Amino acid sequence: MNRDWLAVFEALRSVYTEGAYSNMAVNEALLHHKGCKESFVRNYAKGVLRDTIRLDYLIDRLAERGIEKIAKRPLIILRMGIYAIDCLDSVPNHAAVSEAVNLSKKTARGTDGFINGVLRSYLRRKDEFEIPEDRPDVKYSMNPAIISLIREQYADEAAKILEGLNEPPETVLRINRLRADREDVIAELRAMGIEAEASEDSPNAVKASGSGIVGSQAYKEGRISIQSLSSMMAIEAFSPKSGSSVLDLCAAPGGKSAYMAEIMGNRGKITACDIYEHRLYLVDKTTARLGIDIVETRLSDGTVFNKSMENAYDYVLADVPCSGLGVMAAKPEISFNSDPAEYDSLIEIQRAIAKNAVLYAKPGGRIEYSTCTLNKRENEDIIEFLLEGEQGSLLRVLEMRTLMPYNCRVGFFYCIMEKSPQRD
Repeated sequence: MNRDWLAVFEALRSVYTEGAYSNMAVNEALLHHKGCKESFVRNYAKGVLRDTIRLDYLIDRLAERGIEKIAKRPLIILRMGIYAIDCLDSVPNHAAVSEAVNLSKKTARGTDGFINGVLRSYLRRKDEFEIPEDRPDVKYSMNPAIISLIREQYADEAAKILEGLNEPPETVLRINRLRADREDVIAELRAMGIEAEASEDSPNAVKASGSGIVGSQAYKEGRISIQSLSSMMAIEAFSPKSGSSVLDLCAAPGGKSAYMAEIMGNRGKITACDIYEHRLYLVDKTTARLGIDIVETRLSDGTVFNKSMENAYDYVLADVPCSGLGVMAAKPEISFNSDPAEYDSLIEIQRAIAKNAVLYAKPGGRIEYSTCTLNKRENEDIIEFLLEGEQGSLLRVLEMRTLMPYNCRVGFFYCIMEKSPQRD
């Protein structure tokens, strides 16, 4: 039994049937199946998830009784098989069928003949299947409501955005400037067989590909972290000064708090808040690995005003919960699980956190509001809400930017504002 395929199957089953997040599901599968090819498993599982709607369109036409009659386990295997045939250059077509059949014998007994028949039929007929012009959901393998939202809000750039959201994201490493030099880390990674090159978009970013990054000494000893380039660029634009007081209202798992501490030279104080104790543990774990000691975690609900924090911080970061459309390439389950009809439920949360962020900043302090979505109702409209509200006269927008998925591979919005030095 091919352990790589079994690990992919188990990760996909967790996502499809238990609602697990893909990153956590893949990590769990890799832990359970030690010795697997990490890069292969991760890319294969994410690729199948990213392509789910297109794969199901094909399966529905290949299966004699349609997709609705197929049980969950054989359906996952069929998705894996067709994806391997179409997209995995390292797996010959005959091997893709053979591996899928063997996997069905292990995980979905009694369906191996059915799996074999459907996949062999696809090999014979694959050139017959053309995506209809009126099915953009199949073309982009994405919820049609998400496609409509992006087309409505980004008319001129919609096609590029949709294509960008379907591209596998680059792995970007953040160099911990407290402990390492970028060129030294690049040399160390290359010596391990990991492809690595400096990013032109950030002085602390390295683009990398290959297995073993998280298991490397560079990672374990806190010289590198994994973080999206877009997120790094947003923190670099905010650029809190050394020795300042910083509040991170929605800090877990801690990547942005840690990067601010690194930029600050580990001097000053960062209060990292989250609503859940177990998520604050992740922040503590992250900062300990990186050798950072200026981050103090605090259990706090960002939507609830805390009088003791009013006018107390030089910098306030509000990286709020959002619909996550910008990170769909990295979290591909969003493409079929996310429903734009539910996004408005986030807006009241975002407004409350943003309002409190303004109140917590000192007069003359700075606030950054950020999301990893492209939905303008969660981005520009929230800034407009702040500017038109009772605190609006105290705010001046310094920079507002949307980083697109077709250049940074992760869609991200941030707005940096300065609070007037005049008190109420």
